[in-house]
Amino acid sequence: MPAKPPRVCNRCRNTVPSGQRCLCLPAWSGRNGYTGSGSTRRWRTLREAKLNDGDLCESLGCVALGTEVDHIIPVGAGGDRYDWDNLQLLCHSCHQAKTAAEARAARRTRG
Repeated sequence: MPAKPPRVCNRCRNTVPSGQRCLCLPAWSGRNGYTGSGSTRRWRTLREAKLNDGDLCESLGCVALGTEVDHIIPVGAGGDRYDWDNLQLLCHSCHQAKTAAEARAARRTRG
């Protein structure tokens, strides 16, 4: 049986061997066996409580409205998904910047 042809990543447009994750995606993103099956009732309840607990983005120096809940230590890096102390309220731009920085760091460590 011939090998499957490589695919093109929808995010970065690089060629990726069939069945493998592209390096532009951090290990903790998406639905896979590593992070669990996505949103759960427990997570949605905790997220809602965190959103109701504060108003402003918790990123240093930012005074924007906090609209997204983020794990301080990413779940893929060993952070506890349901630990209140591992959650922070971020605005959309701070959340994107933090996630992008974590993805860059993960790509550097993979080689």
